[in-house]
Amino acid sequence: MKTSPVVASLILAVIGGGAMLIGCGDKAGVAPGTGADQFKPKLLVSCGEDCNTPDAARLNTKTGDMIVACPNFNSNGKENKHPGKLMKITRDNKWEFFSDIPVHPETGRACPMGMDFGPDGNLYVADNQYFNNKEYKSRLIRVKVQDGKAAGCEVVVEGFKLANAVMFKGNAVFVSDTFFDLPDKALSGIYRIGLDEMNQGKPVKLLPKNQHAQDPHCIATWETLCNDPGVAHRKGEKAGADGLTFDAEGNLYSGNFGDGVMHKITFKPDGSVASCTQFVKDWPRMTCVDGIFYDAKRNCIYVADSEKNAVQVVWLPEGKVTTLWENADTDGSGGLLDQPCEPALRGDELIVINFDMPFPGLRNTTFDKPYTISVINVSSLQRPK
Repeated sequence: MKTSPVVASLILAVIGGGAMLIGCGDKAGVAPGTGADQFKPKLLVSCGEDCNTPDAARLNTKTGDMIVACPNFNSNGKENKHPGKLMKITRDNKWEFFSDIPVHPETGRACPMGMDFGPDGNLYVADNQYFNNKEYKSRLIRVKVQDGKAAGCEVVVEGFKLANAVMFKGNAVFVSDTFFDLPDKALSGIYRIGLDEMNQGKPVKLLPKNQHAQDPHCIATWETLCNDPGVAHRKGEKAGADGLTFDAEGNLYSGNFGDGVMHKITFKPDGSVASCTQFVKDWPRMTCVDGIFYDAKRNCIYVADSEKNAVQVVWLPEGKVTTLWENADTDGSGGLLDQPCEPALRGDELIVINFDMPFPGLRNTTFDKPYTISVINVSSLQRPK
């Protein structure tokens, strides 16, 4: 997960010959792969100083606008120089303001991260207060949307530690909480809250993490270990549940940021959880799973591998991993990846958000200009044989 900027070093892992590399960057510390030019990311948007740490994106299918969350952690210190906000990329790729997010009354900050549109047409945004206050201040905020424009905000869920990814399925929203901060295990988990609960006129209140087993909203948990050689260099990293996405069959997937694995949750007909299992582990190819996004056309999941400055592809149903693109430590110039944290599709364009907030163990070592959003054309992407 994201912490304060620290200059870090990383000994690049040699990618084994048994796995297929679809593309790699100009300066990547790996052997050249096929299709490098074909999937080389290009610059879509330069975000500017006041949006220096973009984090998440979601397409408004009604308008064609891509909404982007900008928590601005890198300059959101004591002076709160650039407050968190929501921006949008229009259909013709203009970078425009979309909405402010109400600050927390105790921290004086708003830090929007993951988000999704609900069946009511409104946008639901995770407000991550963890870096301001770890005492359950993170929230889920509903941004009311009318005619494609923001029309007010309200808090609908309280009590998260680090509210991160947001994903709707039917009339329920799923939210990942990346840290439980319990003394015995580095647990994290997934919460589900019904739209009807959020429409009762007051925020839904989650139970404290030491009572997660009694909280009906907490549907899955797992532990982050960082004890495999593939991620041992990040042993102190305990961030867990991160990105969320559903496949065409209604299965839910989530990344474990610290362990670099992907989990799969299946459901019974009544909506209860049938299973929660580790679905993909492919070290040293994929060592970090941040934001993820399901591509129904190709039946695959795109993974922002923040550690490697890479976008990985997990092919369903078997879970085979290939690399769409990977590059060395860059400043993001020209659209090269600069600590990617979120992929999102717009047609055949894969829009990749570059978080650019380094910490130990990541290939990205410097928070620097420009602050960018990349795009990769995936129209020619094919399933590996």
